[in-house]
Amino acid sequence: MQFRFTEPAEDFSDGVAVLRSYHDCMLRQGEALLQLAMAIRDGGITKDLANQAVAMHTFYTRANWLHHRDEEQCLFPALLDNSPLMDGMIERLALDHEEIEQAWEQLAPFLATPEAIDDRQGLWERARSFEKLQREHLTRENEDFLPEVSTQLSDRQRTQIGQRMAEIRGLDCERA
Repeated sequence: MQFRFTEPAEDFSDGVAVLRSYHDCMLRQGEALLQLAMAIRDGGITKDLANQAVAMHTFYTRANWLHHRDEEQCLFPALLDNSPLMDGMIERLALDHEEIEQAWEQLAPFLATPEAIDDRQGLWERARSFEKLQREHLTRENEDFLPEVSTQLSDRQRTQIGQRMAEIRGLDCERA
């Protein structure tokens, strides 16, 4: 069985819309991650659960990396030095990225090699910790950050940011 990453964003004409697509998808994935970790914790690993774990590993490995690059390389530079409030928000979000990546490093080995899981409670605890950090971060972005971003970026800037995001993925900007 081959596991492939499916791009959550369908259109890169608006960078803020790309972020919202990722947020929605990652929040759904977080719920699925917790269900998966609970099922493994409570019943052990099966072939189906192992496949789900590897698919989850594939998704998060690529999605988190892309999402953080989208923000750090494409969005944040366009917003820095506009206001102390925005600079503070960006600093907090960048720190969140570091925490999320550290939590992922603790969880990833469980999902990458589910057949080797011998600490099912450890999987559950790491999945809960990772999902909680991710959910809190995405909620902060959705409720506090993106509404502020929407007031500060022009349509042209949002388009340019989306084009840079497409370039990170190696997509043709004309099609993106």
